[in-house]
Amino acid sequence: MELQKFYQAKEKRIIAQIKQKRGIARGFVAGEIISFLTIIAAVTMITVTISDVGRLAEVLIAVSSLIAYIVIRQKDSKNDEVISHLEDLSKVYQNELQGLAEDFSCFDEGQRYVNPHHAYSYDLDIFGLESLFQRMSRLVTTGGSDAMANLLCSLEKDNNNLPDSTTINKGHTEIESLANNEKLRDEWLAFGVREKIDTEAIRKTLFDTRDIKLPSWWGSQTVLILALAELGAFFISILLAAMNKVSGMLPLWWGTAQFFVVYLLCQNPLRSIGKGVGSLKGQLKRFVGVVKLISDEKAEVFIRMERLIDGLDKRSNILGLLTMDTFALSDFFLVRKFIRWQTEDADKVNDWIDRIIAMDQQITIATFLFNHPDTCWAELTDDNNVTLEAHELYHPFLGQKAVRNDFCVANRNFYIITGANMAGKSTFLRAVGVNYILARLNMPVFATSMRASRVSLFSSMRTTDDLAHGISYFNAELLRLKQLIISCKQNNHTLIILDEILKGTNSIDKLNGSRLFLEYISDLPVTGIVATHDLELSKLTGVQYHNYCFEIELGSDVTYSYKITPGVAENQNATFLLQKILQEN
Repeated sequence: MELQKFYQAKEKRIIAQIKQKRGIARGFVAGEIISFLTIIAAVTMITVTISDVGRLAEVLIAVSSLIAYIVIRQKDSKNDEVISHLEDLSKVYQNELQGLAEDFSCFDEGQRYVNPHHAYSYDLDIFGLESLFQRMSRLVTTGGSDAMANLLCSLEKDNNNLPDSTTINKGHTEIESLANNEKLRDEWLAFGVREKIDTEAIRKTLFDTRDIKLPSWWGSQTVLILALAELGAFFISILLAAMNKVSGMLPLWWGTAQFFVVYLLCQNPLRSIGKGVGSLKGQLKRFVGVVKLISDEKAEVFIRMERLIDGLDKRSNILGLLTMDTFALSDFFLVRKFIRWQTEDADKVNDWIDRIIAMDQQITIATFLFNHPDTCWAELTDDNNVTLEAHELYHPFLGQKAVRNDFCVANRNFYIITGANMAGKSTFLRAVGVNYILARLNMPVFATSMRASRVSLFSSMRTTDDLAHGISYFNAELLRLKQLIISCKQNNHTLIILDEILKGTNSIDKLNGSRLFLEYISDLPVTGIVATHDLELSKLTGVQYHNYCFEIELGSDVTYSYKITPGVAENQNATFLLQKILQEN
């Protein structure tokens, strides 16, 4: 509720700011119209006024109005950008409120990352509708999304490049700092709320743009001096015309010729630049925006890029293009801006893109932490043996209604979990698996405390058939178990999570097969948690086998506690519930 009030207050404040900025925008539009009409009127009067004093006054009015138009136009453009950004911020808060209401449809579900053959991601709902990825993803870049997806899938195999405790603690501090930096996180998320910034497209486009070849004279100081001299001479002609020293037609024809020369001279270079940079103007502007948010330096590489993009964007305004090319040679200087960026900045782009992708992941994790204040950091051990100790562990998808459980896993031990249908076995397995992933990846876990080792993870919970390739459900199960065995043999140690081994066959065959599998796998460097309806499986002998259950109570109805306890389940509910249905009908 506190988070809901927090986001509602923020949204209300932003809506008020948008309303204010839109009122200012209407004033800017009026100012642009008035200043433009004044320019037209003053220029018209110059051509018919005989008095030198009168002409000078009209020139001053025209120049002042031109300056006013340019200034107002720039302020109007900036104000429009502010309005657009405020609208994006408002959408950020709306999305968070929607997520708090358990509706995550506004967030990326990561369906493209779904892989039924992955070691655990398919079983544990890491990707797809209502997945962990969708619930936590606040990623604003495509590169950040890909990197986060790869990270969430990285527990399949042993990782020999694990960070030490000092690095981990430093990472936690950085995430906590970002979680408390609400302004930075909100501003960052606003840049990706409409669509993600396509970092790979930007990387490719800027690399291709870097290789555009232009004649060397474009960057020449001599050409620059000549251009400035020509521009200065043009303004002198305007002044002389106003003083009646030369014909008023001279600056008129000079300005017209100047516009066409500049426009035609710069058309081909700017067309080449526009095919690259111009095609991603919106993407690049938003990318520059996130760079400026985190840059602890001036980041001139992207500041100059922003100026270049702004220049290209302004060319779409015919009136602005006519004015700026005539009085400021804007296209000429725009080409020179590109050349400077090309020679000084282009090689720095790749590093900045990688930096933004890394920050994108951090801000997503920080927002996840902020939105789940009841989570904690797990303690990671450095040994190769499986360790998992969790207190008040629960599944992150269940929120406030989740039942919390304590559970400990020891190395090379197997935990057989029995219970009735809907008693909580599968949910508990997923709670363990998801939280283990979060712990391993130095993300907040849904428990009051958790201690875990850093080993590989493999699950078999949601096997699917493949009729197109003639693979039955039972055959798919066998293939999955074969994949599991191969994976376990390739890693130093593996935590496995299994839900109903061989459920695609009859009871006796299933029991015998499950026993055979567990006895075989116990000789490998494996620790396992196994849920089953088959109570006979709980009779496996050996100190490494431990029985736990989710018990239910049968009365006039079924009572579920969803609490895991030592022992074997005594009550089942399938027949009981079926009888109720038959009696009701």
